[in-house]
Amino acid sequence: MTQSDQPRPGMFDLARQLVSGVIRLARLEVTQGRQEIGEMLAETRTGAVMFGVAAAILLLALISLDLVLVLGVVALFDVLPPTVSAIIIVAAFVAILALYGAFGVFGRMPGALVVVVLIVLIALAAAFALPIYLGFVAGWHSAMFVLMLELAIAGLFIVRGIAHVRIGKPEQTIESVKEDIAWAKRLLRRG
Repeated sequence: MTQSDQPRPGMFDLARQLVSGVIRLARLEVTQGRQEIGEMLAETRTGAVMFGVAAAILLLALISLDLVLVLGVVALFDVLPPTVSAIIIVAAFVAILALYGAFGVFGRMPGALVVVVLIVLIALAAAFALPIYLGFVAGWHSAMFVLMLELAIAGLFIVRGIAHVRIGKPEQTIESVKEDIAWAKRLLRRG
């Protein structure tokens, strides 16, 4: 029996083959998407571990840098007149307010929360500037001042970092599915 002698498949057989082929193709696309997402997660996990190790090492370095900064502020406040030291403290808190405003942090907050943040920062500035102005200079006081500045700046980075966190889509799978849909449409138009 030659190839021309074989019976030709009927319309229903061809339709059944087409549907089963499309179902198989869809399953393969889903499998490919899962694999692609799995690869992205595995790569992200490895990157996260690397970042964790780097963060631990940087934390140790930052602790040393923080000690240097605190001791430098203590020495600075010991040398400067109390009025100048108080002006420096108030200027530092004003600079933090300016940074928060410049980066649009206040624009994302409800109005009442902005007022609370402003009151807290003004109270902190007064709480640190007044004792210095009155001549009270202590290492723990300077360290607390540096800590408040660092926390305020860290808060700014947290807010800005949250704005940049995005989760990616499986681009290759999406493109492949679009190509498959276009192929199926062309096939149906021919039939």
